[in-house]
Amino acid sequence: MRSDPEIDSPPEAPPRGPAGRLAATLSRSFGVLSVLCIVAMLVLTAVNVFGRYFFGAPVRGAEEVVGFLIVATVMFGAAEAHRRDEHIAIDIVQGAFSARMRRLSSVLGHVAVIVFALAIAWTGYETVVFSRSFGVYSPGYLGAPMWVVQIPLVVGGVLLAVVAALKIVAGLRGRT
Repeated sequence: MRSDPEIDSPPEAPPRGPAGRLAATLSRSFGVLSVLCIVAMLVLTAVNVFGRYFFGAPVRGAEEVVGFLIVATVMFGAAEAHRRDEHIAIDIVQGAFSARMRRLSSVLGHVAVIVFALAIAWTGYETVVFSRSFGVYSPGYLGAPMWVVQIPLVVGGVLLAVVAALKIVAGLRGRT
């Protein structure tokens, strides 16, 4: 049986140190949660479409829940995608660099991810605090407390920043 290098990837190196193992466990766990959000969106959308077109009775608030799940899916899955290097990268540019420049560009990329992730986490935190203090509810059918559905912004942002920081440490130690 022939393997395809585009599909088959080598097994990932196990994370080293307690912080690396904790980050890997958390990012994998939230990655699984992200997949469960996708499954929930699929099931909810299918049930909604079926109910709407066959029974004339859509699931009330389905679109609102799917919107919340989209944000949760992205925020919960971002750290695992980054940890596994499954994000978008420009390999042609990286390939033109020397080994030292590749390492430097990798570190700079991870720093950019940290800045972006912390910006999301901080603004998410401020939004959660504001929504909770003023009792903001979603304007749709559900009337869900917004601070609850905004929590993935904080959790996902912090986890992504931690994973990126650990990738910098691993890269500087020569374990990328």
